[in-house]
Amino acid sequence: MSHKITYRQRGQGPTLLLLHGYGGSIHHWDSVAESLSQNYRVVVPNLSHVYMSSDKLFFTVQVEVLAKFISENFPGEKVNIAGLSYGGALSWALAAQHPNLVKTVALINPMVADPVKHFLPKELRFFFSIPLNLKSIYVMLSTPMGAAFLKRAAQIFRDERSEGAAGVENLKGRKLQFVAHMIHHFSWILRSEDWQYWNRKLFNYRGECRLIFDEQDLLFNKEAYKKFASHIGCDDVIVVTGCGHLAIKTQPELISQHIREFIEAALAA
Repeated sequence: MSHKITYRQRGQGPTLLLLHGYGGSIHHWDSVAESLSQNYRVVVPNLSHVYMSSDKLFFTVQVEVLAKFISENFPGEKVNIAGLSYGGALSWALAAQHPNLVKTVALINPMVADPVKHFLPKELRFFFSIPLNLKSIYVMLSTPMGAAFLKRAAQIFRDERSEGAAGVENLKGRKLQFVAHMIHHFSWILRSEDWQYWNRKLFNYRGECRLIFDEQDLLFNKEAYKKFASHIGCDDVIVVTGCGHLAIKTQPELISQHIREFIEAALAA
């Protein structure tokens, strides 16, 4: 796969990048992007070729690919960034590694550094801590335990109200192979990264940051988010409820409001 990043944009004003999660879609941002385009030049990159690159990019390399994308497409400009989940992790990494490129960063239910040990569901901690090959993951997903894992993952990463309650635990054949490939790839990224490096980097980060998280998020609990906020020196923390992990789809107006207020305050300062 090419690492070339395509993107959609709308609106005029200061540039705001919206980064979707791993296995997610640019369409998850549609309502938020439409709302924020009244005040900003909203850019939504399609990161699928970066996340799922066939040559397996380390998380650190993905950060550099995004930094190059920003430098080439918005030269001489500091951009605002908002990221969800894995896109949130890339957002805080960009802000910490390339402060010359980032003005503000809004994190929505972000993946925290060294995430596996902080995952709330024990099923996720198990699947992402053991170095299984692709075939083993496929076989495991075909078992009742694997079906339970898929059902649990769907509860976290899908908005059933808008996407429909498809029974992912009943996937077979090519569709199950694709899911196994995504899990295998993601597991490699999480296990291969030097998270201690990022913990040290984030400890010294003191940029313009707002953390927005749902206190009932099923991926990380509020203690993990608050500890992460303290670690990166982020005092601007917004706690929401009833949004779930995919908050940008379930409550787009609320998330848009929090992002807009944060950037406006930072620009005014």
